[in-house]
Amino acid sequence: MKTQDTGKRMVMAGLLAGLMVAGTTMVQQVSAQQPGVVVSLGQLNSEIHKLRESVGRTMGALEQLKGAAANNGDLNKAYANFSALYAELESQANDVRQHGTAAKARAKQHWEAWQKELTDMQNAKLREKAQKRYTAASGEFEKISTRVEAAKEKFAPLMADLKDINTYLRADLSKDAVSSLSNTIWKMGISGRSADSKLADVNEQIEKTMKKMPQS
Repeated sequence: MKTQDTGKRMVMAGLLAGLMVAGTTMVQQVSAQQPGVVVSLGQLNSEIHKLRESVGRTMGALEQLKGAAANNGDLNKAYANFSALYAELESQANDVRQHGTAAKARAKQHWEAWQKELTDMQNAKLREKAQKRYTAASGEFEKISTRVEAAKEKFAPLMADLKDINTYLRADLSKDAVSSLSNTIWKMGISGRSADSKLADVNEQIEKTMKKMPQS
């Protein structure tokens, strides 16, 4: 009797183990089928928020450098802070580009898979409802690209100017050199606020799009 009970327990354990393996395989298959667009958009959204914060810190450091020159402050310390923050900003910009590329690639896979699912639907009314959802979500996603392009128009020149200033002051960190950039730095402050505004538009559109995306 004990031998039979033991045998039954072994069979049950084997079945449970088999179900667990099968379940894991199914989860892995489903995960592979889901491109994770919402997750990717969430990462991109987070990186853009970080980028905006980095822009603010870098521009603040540049203003502090300008103030140090005007008040006979420590230029070396002020420049070191600005240069470090500029490097951080450059790194953040690279992260945004990488996550933007990943989000776009995953979205392409997602739209193709979603469209195929719609085509396979037999119920015409349900297919029509699903098509409306698809159109709304894909339309919102496309708006992200439009807002990103608008942000680039403001952000790229700002980054180019920051790079030039960093290079210029690395070669000549003197009171006269910094003072000669006073008007340029003032104009860049305006550019920085404009770039931040456009990046905020991108954040807003990403968040709007994520609400339209199916939650998997």
